[in-house]
Amino acid sequence: MKNLYMSQIDRAREVGRKMSAKSMKTALKGTSIEEKDAKQIISGVQAMYDKIPGFLRPMLPSLPDILKRIPSSAGKYTLNEIIQLLDWAYESGQLKK
Repeated sequence: MKNLYMSQIDRAREVGRKMSAKSMKTALKGTSIEEKDAKQIISGVQAMYDKIPGFLRPMLPSLPDILKRIPSSAGKYTLNEIIQLLDWAYESGQLKK
């Protein structure tokens, strides 16, 4: 099972490596995200998911799905402000881990 899962990860990474600059530019169209920053963001999120044991991953929604569920009112605030709020919510018990 682990070998099958790892081969899926390897294939996904290979597809990601082969993604052309043009498709990255297409994905970023309409945003102010620079290509270099986009690559850093994607690799950081992938590194986070890589730390999650493989048997748990199917039970977790993808990060884009989680972010899409954040109310639109959050759009008024910076990401750092939202992170600070959520850290406080965890510490105060308003969000469960």
